Amino acid sequence: MNTEDAIAKLAEDIDEWFEEGRSTLAVPDRFAHERAMIRGMRIVQELERLKTHGLKALKSTVANATSTAENEGVPSLIKAFVVGAKLAAALHDELLDTDGENKIVRLMNDMAAALDKTSQGRTALAELLDHSDRRVRASAGAYLLIKNLMPDRVVPILRAIEEGHQGSSAEFTAHWALLDWELKQKATAIDRNK
Repeated sequence: MNTEDAIAKLAEDIDEWFEEGRSTLAVPDRFAHERAMIRGMRIVQELERLKTHGLKALKSTVANATSTAENEGVPSLIKAFVVGAKLAAALHDELLDTDGENKIVRLMNDMAAALDKTSQGRTALAELLDHSDRRVRASAGAYLLIKNLMPDRVVPILRAIEEGHQGSSAEFTAHWALLDWELKQKATAIDRNK
């Protein structure tokens, strides 16, 4: 089971644990309370294990990509970016783990910075604009738009994601990337008119 699927399964376990916990805590049964607490601790331990594994793998990829030949480094950074986008979204959407999400996003920043040092640059992320997963498309689009790369292609993709109205991190990412880009465009226009 990959990390993303394991996190989704963990989210289901948490939901089930909360539902069972409400009814368990309503009954004065000390043993049932203890079992619920033990199960809760196991879920938290599994979450920490998955986050640690994911972070370690992504850190390793970033470190290896910066020290390998460009033709090997760029594809591994792209693959790691896909994993990072999915993992960050799963941590946010499924578990509301913003601390874990922020750690992944910082690693994605490192991936983008490493891509910036290659001959392809950050435009290597453009292939992800056609990815089947909207979380990946949103992240790739946001990282391209930060540098005002390919706005004619990126903006419509992000707008379509933003208009999904599913309340997920993909919509959030698309919304804030577009807002930031629009504000920069207005500031540039104002500066030109001075």
